[in-house]
Amino acid sequence: MGKLLKTNEMLSPGLDIIRIISGGIIFTYGLEIFDSEQIGGYTQWLTDVGIPWPGMMAYIGKLTELIGGIFLVIGLLTRLSAIPLIMVMCVINFIMLDGNPRSEPFYLLLIFASFLFNGSGKISVDYWLERRKQSRN
Repeated sequence: MGKLLKTNEMLSPGLDIIRIISGGIIFTYGLEIFDSEQIGGYTQWLTDVGIPWPGMMAYIGKLTELIGGIFLVIGLLTRLSAIPLIMVMCVINFIMLDGNPRSEPFYLLLIFASFLFNGSGKISVDYWLERRKQSRN
């Protein structure tokens, strides 16, 4: 469990920038939770592909994007935040879409997987908290 919360000091600042930008992108998709017309469209789409409880699942997916996006932007619990985002991108890409590896959800899936495997990097709350914990010991 401790490894899930670790940061990776070896990551370049460029990957921090990618984390911040991809977090911002997914956050903007999560903002659709406040648009009842958009949520209605997603609910219908989930109904069409046979997802159980489509209304609730649309809200859960958008809430995951909203909160996960915030956590990625600030670099808080980055590895743990990547897990539900990966799951949402898998549902979107492989169930709602046709599994196209050239789709935006697939690219985001790969980006979120890289944060699961590598952590957040130095420009993150995770890094700051880890350094603070080490300085106390």
